[in-house]
Amino acid sequence: MDEERKKEIEFILNWLDNEIKKHSKQTVWYEREDLSQDMRIKIIEKLNVLLEEEAPGFLEYVKKNNPWC
Repeated sequence: MDEERKKEIEFILNWLDNEIKKHSKQTVWYEREDLSQDMRIKIIEKLNVLLEEEAPGFLEYVKKNNPWC
């Protein structure tokens, strides 16, 4: 994983940190840290997939989503 990707993931995790804390508070206190860690791991796994995908170009998008082409 390159440094730019790590910085992007770190930025997104920091941005989502309050949401992670808010949702982990809805569980019992002794499972909060595990739940927070599991959520971060799942977010990282999904981010790796999403950051590798490239958005289609305009013509690719139109051809894919237009039934008359």
